[in-house]
Amino acid sequence: MMLFLSGNVAERFQVWPLDGASHGIGRSSRNAIHVPDGTISKDHAEITRRGDRYFIRDLGSRNGTRVNGADALEPVEIKPGDRLEVGHVQMTVTDQEPTQRLRYNEASMVGTSFRVRVDQILDRQVKTGAGASQLVHLLAEAGRMLVLPRPLKETCDQILEFVEKAVPAARHILLLQQGSSDEPVQIAARSQGGRANQPLALSRSIMKTVLEDCTAVLTRDAASDPRFQGQHSIVTQSVHSAMAVPLFDNERVLGLIYVDSHEVGVSFDHEQLEVLTLLANMAAVKISNARLLEAEQASARMAQELATATQIQRGLLPPRPPKLEGWDLDVFLETCYEVGGDLYDFYVRPDGKLMFMLGDVTGKGMGAALLMSSFLASARVLYDTCQDPAELATRLGGIIFRTTDPIRFVTGFVGCLDPASGTLRYVNAGHPSPALVLDGTVRTLESTGVPFGIMPAFPYAAETVVIQPREVFALFSDGIPEAQRGEDLFDDRRLHELLLAGSPTASLDALRERVIEGVREFMGEEPRTDDITLVLIRRDAGKASKASGADETRLG
Repeated sequence: MMLFLSGNVAERFQVWPLDGASHGIGRSSRNAIHVPDGTISKDHAEITRRGDRYFIRDLGSRNGTRVNGADALEPVEIKPGDRLEVGHVQMTVTDQEPTQRLRYNEASMVGTSFRVRVDQILDRQVKTGAGASQLVHLLAEAGRMLVLPRPLKETCDQILEFVEKAVPAARHILLLQQGSSDEPVQIAARSQGGRANQPLALSRSIMKTVLEDCTAVLTRDAASDPRFQGQHSIVTQSVHSAMAVPLFDNERVLGLIYVDSHEVGVSFDHEQLEVLTLLANMAAVKISNARLLEAEQASARMAQELATATQIQRGLLPPRPPKLEGWDLDVFLETCYEVGGDLYDFYVRPDGKLMFMLGDVTGKGMGAALLMSSFLASARVLYDTCQDPAELATRLGGIIFRTTDPIRFVTGFVGCLDPASGTLRYVNAGHPSPALVLDGTVRTLESTGVPFGIMPAFPYAAETVVIQPREVFALFSDGIPEAQRGEDLFDDRRLHELLLAGSPTASLDALRERVIEGVREFMGEEPRTDDITLVLIRRDAGKASKASGADETRLG
């Protein structure tokens, strides 16, 4: 695992990949991590790599090296998330290349700034006169341009073009709040008419005022304000006057627009603050629309991809069970979402025996669907080479263990049915117990091993049972017995009652509908949270058993 070191040096955000065995840190340009800062010694510290571990140690520097506040006089291991202090320069360790971050100045205060609630400005009518005419023209032009559909980034760049026309300044920056992050993200910036590629140092107190209070802020002369004197960001960038206004879309604050001036004696006024606030309000509405458009387009793409995935997944499953002389077979599968993790399969071997299976992948959605497809493909490769269900189950368990992460596994039932004798050899790998129903009695085939993928080489052993004439074999996923209404589960008892009531005379189609409708009636208006799969197999009354001495299963 490679680590990255990042930090701000001379108001520039820099990233250093730690891709070598050794990295020197210092003011001297011969160091791999060159930090031209007055608090850094020429050869300040060294980072070394030992396998996948990284260590930093101070090289006798004047201002020291610290890891999370502790001195690194001896080699100290560094990990993602650690904070380094090299002299007075702050650095961060990450395991992914970081994106450019916004810089703040903790000590800066709003000072002698002018503050006004945005709704106060928006409620005012534009004053008459030459200035008002120019403003109306600018707002009309912005309105015409901002109604056009454009991607969010392009929209933000265009917004700053209008801001630059309305309020000439040294720098303009647009920041948006993204997700649950506490820090807004720089989306667009301009510096003296060109795009700014560096992060802009801002006062955290001004930022907080704008975002939390929905308040526009005007700092008339930051350089002469005693509360700003000595602040690194203000002094280094020679900021004399600044404004920050919220991007308020009439419902919530989306971010802010910031402008500042470096010219001595030039300061922004209240009218410019009002113009900037009005433009920011228009921009915020446009940004909200752009986000809705992008979300709608993303949703449409996702819907199309899910529809394609659903079609592909359905195509992997047999459209109908095979026809076996003397047997009736029926299958039903209904996914909870567009794609699911339930699967079934049938395969008639050259010797006439029927291999069949039903599986239920842990989890939901696309991840479960991908594992379902992989599991099904692996089984189909093994059908002809693995004559016994135990061998097939063992091979499948090993494949799933090797190819998936530890939180994924598959409960499943693998069976091999001899149609002539009615003998069924099977492995139940942690799956709900199938039921054999005949003449008011229910036999269940309990679990014989752990789910597939739990252990690298579980020794599955097959059990044997004979399906009697007129007996119905019902194999199902846990979406049926674990269907839930409030705190109540559908459970095996209700399922067995439905099977007993319909199994003697009803067709398998009718029996399947009885079970599925029974589950739906039980759930009522409750939303389904799991896939439902049901396989029904019945032996005709005319087929007498040719097996003798077969092991009987436990009664359910």
